[in-house]
Amino acid sequence: MATTAAGTRRIPRLAIAAWSVAAVILAVLAVAVWRYLSHGSGSMTGMGHDAAHALTRAGADPTGPLLGSALIRSWHLDALALAAVVLAAAAYLTGVALVPVRQDGARWPLVRTVSFLAGLAVVVFATNGSIAVYDQVLFTAHMAGHLALVMLAPALLVAGQPLRLTVTAAGERTRTRVERVAQGRMVSLLTAPPVALASYCVVIVGSHLTGLMDSIMRNTWAGQVEHLIYIVVGCQFFVLVIGDEPIRWRLSTPARWVLLAVAMAVDTFTGIVLLQGARAITMLPAPGVTVDPLSDTRTGGAIMWFGGDAIMALVMVVLVIGWLRRAETDAERPAEQGWLEQARRANFAEHAGAGLSEEALMDDDDAARESYNAWLTKLDRG
Repeated sequence: MATTAAGTRRIPRLAIAAWSVAAVILAVLAVAVWRYLSHGSGSMTGMGHDAAHALTRAGADPTGPLLGSALIRSWHLDALALAAVVLAAAAYLTGVALVPVRQDGARWPLVRTVSFLAGLAVVVFATNGSIAVYDQVLFTAHMAGHLALVMLAPALLVAGQPLRLTVTAAGERTRTRVERVAQGRMVSLLTAPPVALASYCVVIVGSHLTGLMDSIMRNTWAGQVEHLIYIVVGCQFFVLVIGDEPIRWRLSTPARWVLLAVAMAVDTFTGIVLLQGARAITMLPAPGVTVDPLSDTRTGGAIMWFGGDAIMALVMVVLVIGWLRRAETDAERPAEQGWLEQARRANFAEHAGAGLSEEALMDDDDAARESYNAWLTKLDRG
């Protein structure tokens, strides 16, 4: 019985359930990809094209305007992205399940779990939903996916604090290794504020204003690499802005505002350039999708400008609310937390608190205050 109890304690039910569901979903994905390949026409560019679509774009193709119910009904299967999301969710929930085991019954905050899973849900929609179905034939849909993958999803994922969860749920040896890596030179370099901000700016400007977008819109694998880069760079940036991970860099709230302000300026610049541009982004033709490429490119620029700034402004509001709450908490804390107050109390105790308890040393103790005032009067006269 002791062995059984220990085994149950080592492998919580939530972890077993998470990986069981993940195994089923991965098996279904494998079958779906195999069936898509086995029924492939072999036309167009041959097997390479079929493999790319089986793994990343199986299912529905754009057949009409992306309006109304099409925003909800249009889905395809990006098996690679969905598999990565399923594994990430299972790993995170395993950490959540292990926290009470490692921390003597402590619970991982539900709001963090919800935030992380919401971030994964955004990734699923951005890679499998309607904006993903149309992201090669409409630049506006492609831009909506960009905002989801480089801003919204990373912000939610980072708010879930996956690295801190790993440290909290891990055993002593694993915790030491993770902390060593998190505070090591490579991670410290990649998450240094100038590096993270530069990475974000280079990716936003480089992928939209250099002609690279033409290749990405036409090439399925290039689009997959783009999605991955957006998520990684987004997390690299937002871990400094809203994260509370055990890394080297801990920025003050004003410093976080500065990072957000600069990023907003880059988004605004990129959006305005696209909005006022005279060259259209290359888009693939699709049955029933009739759109002026230049007009769609400019609309995509407007989405980048207003949508990107709206997301960043929302993050800034969250930061302000958190800062105000911390200010209220600090105001409620005992004043001895500051070094000036500590020095004042030490001086007070030295001259007025001999033989008194800690409670009696408070300023509202009449005897101690009278003794202290008498000492001040003596100094005045001297």
